[in-house]
Amino acid sequence: MHIQSLSIENFRNLQPTRLHFSPQLNIIYGNNAAGKTSILESLYILGHGRSFRTSRHNKLVNHDHDSFTLFAELTAHGSGHKLGIQRFRNNDVHMRLNQEPLSKLSDLVSLAPVQVLAPEHYELLTKGSSGRRKMLDWGVFHVEHSFLKRWQDCQRLILQRNKLLKTSKSYRELAVWDSQLVPLSIKVNQYREDYCQLLQPFFNSIIKSFLPDVDVSLHFYQGWQGHDLEQLLIEQYPKDAKHGYTHSTIQKADLKIMSGKRLAADYLSRGQQKLVTTALKLAQLSLAQERGQQYPVFLLDDIGAELDQEHQQMLLDFLAQQPSSQQIFITCVHLDPLKSLINRYNNVRLFHVEHGAVTVIDTASEKNVQ
Repeated sequence: MHIQSLSIENFRNLQPTRLHFSPQLNIIYGNNAAGKTSILESLYILGHGRSFRTSRHNKLVNHDHDSFTLFAELTAHGSGHKLGIQRFRNNDVHMRLNQEPLSKLSDLVSLAPVQVLAPEHYELLTKGSSGRRKMLDWGVFHVEHSFLKRWQDCQRLILQRNKLLKTSKSYRELAVWDSQLVPLSIKVNQYREDYCQLLQPFFNSIIKSFLPDVDVSLHFYQGWQGHDLEQLLIEQYPKDAKHGYTHSTIQKADLKIMSGKRLAADYLSRGQQKLVTTALKLAQLSLAQERGQQYPVFLLDDIGAELDQEHQQMLLDFLAQQPSSQQIFITCVHLDPLKSLINRYNNVRLFHVEHGAVTVIDTASEKNVQ
């Protein structure tokens, strides 16, 4: 998938602009708080319908307006598309694809896969399982599209079950729901487990270059103990009914990152944890390139903020070896550390951001970065 152009109106501090991108490498640079990350954020919204920085959508709208608008021309699944998204302060959202209304976010995610590595993600190992589970499910969705329908059906049944738990007098009232929930949960679990097995060799290869002397591995936890989910739900009914929700479900699944027999978060330094997160994101990108329906757009925010110089260079070397059809966006404060990467690409676009205004740098200067 390639994003060819993007028009931005009333988004954060960015001045209204229309940008045309390289299908390969795009670098956005400028001082801190200039608006660089806001461009990546707008690109991310094209593929997710939400920000990677905040859940408060009203924060994305410029303070002088009631809504922001993004309009993109992109190529996906071999065809050209026009995608428009307008989101209001009251959280209403209007989406149109090729002039037709688009009602489901899942259609947006399928059309425009976008992956981001940003400072907000470097606490992936230490925070709760939700972030790791979302990362896992994003990867599963783009490798196995039938996953989404079963996942959605599971979520619906869990909500219905939890509602019934608050009023039920015996387990028999839940049995009919569980007869549907159990096989669906097992299937979702299998999709996730299969994906982890596919991801592991990609992750192993990358993490060994980042942390050659550290043992790190991925382990999938399905969200319940044992193999007989049906029996477990029966046994846990008193506990579930007391608390009003289901304790053993796909919503409890986790991607556990281990160092030896211990959780990596309890053993690795903060710097090492950042490298593990980076390796996970890059492994997902590589797997999507090999097994997905199309290449995701890859966003890298503020490369100089979290990694030391040695590992920054390792990351840049990895990006320099990407397939020619992989589209990449990078933000940075200074261009000089990226000079070697820029010189390895045939098609590069540079954008300078200052006080929300975006300037395209003359193409003739792109290979002569000082």
